[in-house]
Parts: sequence; C-alpha cells; structure tokens
Amino acid sequence: MSMLPADGAHRACVILLAYNQQATVESAVASVLGQQCEPLEIVLSDDASGDGSFALLQAAAERYVGPHRVRARRNEVNLGIGEHYNQLLRETRAPLLVTAAGDDISTPDRVARLLQAWDANGCRADLIASHLIDLDDEGRLHEQIRVDDLAPYRGVEDWAAGRPYIVGAGHAFTRRMMERFGPMAPEVAYEDQIMVFRSIVSGGAITVDAPLVHYRRGGTSRRPVFDSASDMTRWTSRQRAREIAEMEQLLRDARVAGCEPQVQAVLKLPLLRATYIPRLALAGSTRERWQVYREAAGTLPWWWRFRKLLHAQFPNATHKVKNGLAVFHHRRR
Repeated sequence: MSMLPADGAHRACVILLAYNQQATVESAVASVLGQQCEPLEIVLSDDASGDGSFALLQAAAERYVGPHRVRARRNEVNLGIGEHYNQLLRETRAPLLVTAAGDDISTPDRVARLLQAWDANGCRADLIASHLIDLDDEGRLHEQIRVDDLAPYRGVEDWAAGRPYIVGAGHAFTRRMMERFGPMAPEVAYEDQIMVFRSIVSGGAITVDAPLVHYRRGGTSRRPVFDSASDMTRWTSRQRAREIAEMEQLLRDARVAGCEPQVQAVLKLPLLRATYIPRLALAGSTRERWQVYREAAGTLPWWWRFRKLLHAQFPNATHKVKNGLAVFHHRRR
C-alpha cells in the first residue's frame, strides 16, 4: 500500500529494471522503497524473467506502506533494455526518471540528492549522473567509481572532442529529452552513451559529486567465461551487433539534433571495426577470411585486422586466452 500526493503528481519516478535477478532484486527494491525524499512514483519492472524475480517484485509492492506510489509490472515477452525503457516511458508521467537496476543498491538519499542538484541547476539539465561504489558478489563495498563531470560538455563539439566516462546505473534523465528524440531502437542494449549524448545536445548534463549507487560490477558488467569456443563466437557477434545498434541510434539522434556530420566523423572508425568482426565470423573458409582482411585495407590498421583475423581463424586458442583473462580479472577483485 502507498500514498499518492493530493494533486496526483510526482516530480520523479524511479524505474527499477529487473531480469533474472532473484538473488539480488530484493535488496535492490528495498533500497528504492527506502528513499528518504518527497513522494515518488516507483515502478518495479520485470522483463519477462525466467526465475522468481517478478514474484519478489510483486510481493514487495503489495507489502509496501509509505509515502511513495509503488507498483510492480512485467513485460509479457523479453524486450531487452531499449524497448523496456520505451515501454516504461509510455506508462509513467513524472518529468524526471531515475534508473535503478535489479542488482544494484541506491543510497537512501540518492533521489533527494539528484532532485536537489536538478533544482540548483534550474531544472535545465536533461541528465543527472553520480559516482558509484564497487559492490562485489558477497555484498562487500570496494573503491569508488568516479564518472566524469558532465557540466563542461556544452554541445556536440565537446562530445566529439572526447566522449565522457559514465555509468548508466547512476543516471536520472528527463522525459522531455526522451520525447524529443523518440523511442530507442529495440536492438539497443547499451543506453548509457545514448542518453548522455541526447542530454549534451539538448539541455545539458550535470554530475552530483557523491557516490549514490552501490554498483554490482559482478553482474552484467563482469567479463564472461565461456563453455566453448562456439559460445564465445556467438557472444562476440551479439556484442558487435549491440555496438552497431548503439552507434546507429546515435546517428539517428544526431540527425534530430542537427549535428549528424560531426557524429559521423566520430563514429566512422568504430563502425568500421564493429562491422569487420562479424564479416570475419561469417567467412566460411581461410581464403574468405583473408579476403575480408584485404578488403579492409586502408580503413583499419593492419595489425588490428590481423589480430582479429587470428581470433577468427583459431577460435579454440582465443577461447582459452579469454577465459584465462576473465578468471584472472575476477580473482583480482
């Protein structure tokens, strides 16, 4: 049960996105429901999980008693990140949306600090970021993860000079910005850079100089370990497809903002790289792979093309090396 303000309006909506995260989602939800601030709209949203995530979201919403308006909902089919955001934008009303993941923890003052910063900015900014704290699988906190100060990015020229380091788990963004550019493509799996770009070429972005999210880097951000070389190849192809979808979305958004030439110049090389790797994977023979290698001459460095050619030619060796690196990095944490 939750209370609704007399006028029915909320300035901010927290959207918690969950997918197959039953081991962590209860603590994530508790941190969102425990926000110490003005009344919020809170939507606990499951993307057609195959585990018990949605049942936990439902139970939390039904048990809740407090100032916030809380509901749980789920997608009938798995939509993926981009379309999940699109759906939540259609179902909510607040002008500011605060994102939360099903495996992260928001500090109790997170939304209050974000709203305070937005008010101090005159509500001009279209994105508000914050720092984070590394959270491991056992729930231990480690070092602070500092993101870039976004205030100096005042237009596409600043973005093109050097894209900022950000982590989407700490973001809040405005509805007006998303409505200006329209829905993200369903293929979009990485919304972070898209939203930052949209904000920089719109009302701007700011960073709260405080860690407001405990970020579980052992979740979706961990280096994967593969059971086989074929699993690795499929994962790599999927990752390249996601990168291409992100860049294509950036180009569409640049068209809306009237800065497509500048963005095309920035993305030319990354797009060439992202398309080169799937072409190698689709090549059915050594001769065809060498043909792909030669065709990319003059557009990509020879050493980079050759390294990726070796990966495609010897997937079993590449699989062993990448798994070893993943285990090494995990143990270092």
